[in-house]
Amino acid sequence: MPKHFLPKDSNDLVNHCLKAYIYENDSLSLLEKEKVVFNNKHDLKKVTLISGGGSGHEPGWIGFVGSGMLTASAQGDIFASPNYKNIKSAEKATHSEAGTIFLITNYTGDNLYFGMAAQELISKFGESKIRLLRTTDDVAVSRTTGKLVGRRTLAGCIFIMKILGAASEKGYNIDQIYNLGISANKCIASVNAGLDHTHIPGHANNADYGKLEENQIEIGLGIHNEPGVMKTKNIPSNEELIPDLLKLILDKNDKDRGFLDYDDNDQFILLFNNLGGLPVIEEKALLYCTIKNLADSYNIKPSRIYSGSYITSINAQIFTISLFNVTKAANNDFTQQNIFDLFDAPTEATNFPKNHYVLSQILNPESRIIDNFQGYEELDESIDIKRDIMYDSSVLERIIRKAAQNIIDKEPEITDWDTKMGDGDCGTTLETGARAIIKSLDDGVAESGSLINVLHAILKVLKDDMGGTLGAILFIFMKAFINKLETNLNGDISDNNDIIAIALDHGIDTLGEFTKAREGHRTVMDVLIPFCRSFSESKNIHSAVEAARKAAEGTRRLRPKLGRATYVGGVSEKTEFPPDPGAYGVYEILAALSE
Repeated sequence: MPKHFLPKDSNDLVNHCLKAYIYENDSLSLLEKEKVVFNNKHDLKKVTLISGGGSGHEPGWIGFVGSGMLTASAQGDIFASPNYKNIKSAEKATHSEAGTIFLITNYTGDNLYFGMAAQELISKFGESKIRLLRTTDDVAVSRTTGKLVGRRTLAGCIFIMKILGAASEKGYNIDQIYNLGISANKCIASVNAGLDHTHIPGHANNADYGKLEENQIEIGLGIHNEPGVMKTKNIPSNEELIPDLLKLILDKNDKDRGFLDYDDNDQFILLFNNLGGLPVIEEKALLYCTIKNLADSYNIKPSRIYSGSYITSINAQIFTISLFNVTKAANNDFTQQNIFDLFDAPTEATNFPKNHYVLSQILNPESRIIDNFQGYEELDESIDIKRDIMYDSSVLERIIRKAAQNIIDKEPEITDWDTKMGDGDCGTTLETGARAIIKSLDDGVAESGSLINVLHAILKVLKDDMGGTLGAILFIFMKAFINKLETNLNGDISDNNDIIAIALDHGIDTLGEFTKAREGHRTVMDVLIPFCRSFSESKNIHSAVEAARKAAEGTRRLRPKLGRATYVGGVSEKTEFPPDPGAYGVYEILAALSE
């Protein structure tokens, strides 16, 4: 049975949820017993818009209460309609002389209880002041199937809530707002697809009926575990699934489901709704596939695109594609541009996202996808220093080539050590870098005798070819070393050994800011630190290399304190180990300096 986070008394779940919304948004108030959340800033001279339904669909509907959207929401228990007394309470708390529109979902309980409340209020205030508007957008319910009750409500009701709420805020009258809802509802179509049904918290597993097999998905299912129109034999890729779903919405030849009228150049809003259980990365990947297929197969490029969790079903692994044809929704009171303006208008509703579209402009998103960006690595990074450290080119090349060859020759042993104490990739990582450096030498990087040129070539190998933790550690050390070296070469220090010693110390100090590893921790630092310290004190490269050798051998007696080696079984009982592969690899590089 699925697990949930529940209050001590699971019956408090809905109540606690409603109260949390009040803490989040100052413009909301709660009628606690009636489970009604309402906008306490609503101008009572403007049309009231009330919706609601069973809980478990959050943020629907309470998350969309606020200026510019719903005036109030009446919530029922989980997947249960609010009762008519609570709906009447929602109207009383927000009563307006301008009238009230009940915006309802097309499910049996909501129809009955909102209908009861509407009839009682009509008798009190008259038909001109109380209207009931059903939102019906599910194309999975065909004309034949829904002959008596009509289409179900999916996420398409969000479009209606937004534009009608904005119209109320702008002061339109009840007839204008109601008629906009009627015309808009005809221009909205949605379909669901899911990996499985959902489970109601605090109840036995009610999702066994129609439960999907591990390799199935369901198309056209509802938001309360209602069965869909078909189950697949396997889980299709996004590129296979999305065209089938869009065909249900947009196929003009399907007379049983062709609810959405559209022509070329009609303007659309796309809403991709996550019913609570899709990881965001999958949600966005499905959204992108939807956008591409709309453009490629139907020449539809939505002018507004929204995605996220709007109408959920607890934590269902289900999504909804909803399309709103704004062009066809226009009527005598509202042009296409007026409707876009209503959709773009600000709202204080807790869960409607900030609008990221600029002044209702219809822009081309493809123009903002850059696939040929020139990064720093592609720019000319010419070296600008006053002086260089020059060597006989044959000596410089021999030293660097020797360092690389040492690593290649030692790779089998380093790999063996790392296999016993780590993940086994240290040797090959170092070898990859060594071979890349040899290629640089073959290409003539050392021909000028410039130490700076060779160091930058090594740095590029560390950045582009090595990878892994060791590659990053050596890059940070080398980059800091080179930065300080170039700075001091442009300064007043004349002795090259002093300049190199200062740069080595700076490299170690900088590296220490990015890793907790120090001497004695059985890491590459066990060689780098003694080498740099020895050279700084003696200015003698042979002494420094000998210090590195002793330190590399000394790692045989060090118990791992950092990295993967700390997880190797039986470490605490051992007194001697293979040398640390990273430390020994660095020593093999430094050993060539004795040449």
